[in-house]
Amino acid sequence: MSSPLHRSDEVVLVTGATGFLGSHLVKRLVSDGARVRILVRSANRARSLAELGAEVTVGDIQDETAVRSALRGALTVYHLAGKLLVPGARDAEYRATHVDATKLLLAHSRGQSQLRRFVHCSTTGVLGVTGAEPADEGAPLRPTNIYEATKAEAELAIRDAMRSGFPAVIVRPGLVYGPGDLHLLGFFRSVFRGRFRPIGRRPVWLHPIYVDDMVDAVVRCGRHPAAVGECFHIAGPEPVSLAALAAAIANAEGTDVPSGTIPLPAARAVAIAGDLLPSNVRRAAPLTRSRLDFLTHSRVYSVAKAKRVIDFTPATDLSTGMARTVAWYREHGYLPARSAA
Repeated sequence: MSSPLHRSDEVVLVTGATGFLGSHLVKRLVSDGARVRILVRSANRARSLAELGAEVTVGDIQDETAVRSALRGALTVYHLAGKLLVPGARDAEYRATHVDATKLLLAHSRGQSQLRRFVHCSTTGVLGVTGAEPADEGAPLRPTNIYEATKAEAELAIRDAMRSGFPAVIVRPGLVYGPGDLHLLGFFRSVFRGRFRPIGRRPVWLHPIYVDDMVDAVVRCGRHPAAVGECFHIAGPEPVSLAALAAAIANAEGTDVPSGTIPLPAARAVAIAGDLLPSNVRRAAPLTRSRLDFLTHSRVYSVAKAKRVIDFTPATDLSTGMARTVAWYREHGYLPARSAA
């Protein structure tokens, strides 16, 4: 069953519209016939979305005047603005983007009498490391880094508003991948170059979801009557081991994952060395402690609630999603073109 549509006379505001998930959401909403408004810092970065028909409001999400202007007449808000965890970024940047900006947007949204729905994009990362047993939406918040901690704090502000009757929904995406994503590009490249090996002997489980499926779930949260006041984990139907994820990427790339593992002590030493590099080159390091954390700890979630309450089931299997992602990377020059047979 497809998501219900927004009406063409209904103003839908999207923050974070030029990001990976946000740009896909805008394209979906425009194709559904919605009147989409986006709040962006750069009109140039939003040019392709404006050409599709999105109405552009230029301004910072931390600027009160810009936020008021963007919210005017909006019936639905999709709040996706955020900052991914990157080496060298200051803690204050995460707090300003995730906590301060969310509270500002929330405060002005509560003054919009016409507003029907506020969809807040959080992250499953607020639960920290789950282990191999899937965590549901009621699990305690246990963030492990500044990204997760500030996302958790923003969630608490949304929950406080919900307790007062504010019509919000919290969406926690799993590991979102697909065309347009550059956050996982390094992982795809390491598999392509034959450099990936699992670290340690214990299986590590992750919970990926293809971007089109993630967008469908977000739209459902913006339209389904039963979504108001709820929090949903949105991820694929089953967790995937890191080794199986690498194998699916290798299969899509036409390569193989070499056998063997990397000893954990050796990986820790490389990660510590990576963290000592200057911030401007740290992203190119083979390992940092945050990447080591991603590669050595399981994070899996129960997705039963989203199926039960908003009738959401992902439509894209892992092999299909990986094939589409690799094709996009090749088309845009991020991976070498497949050699002719």
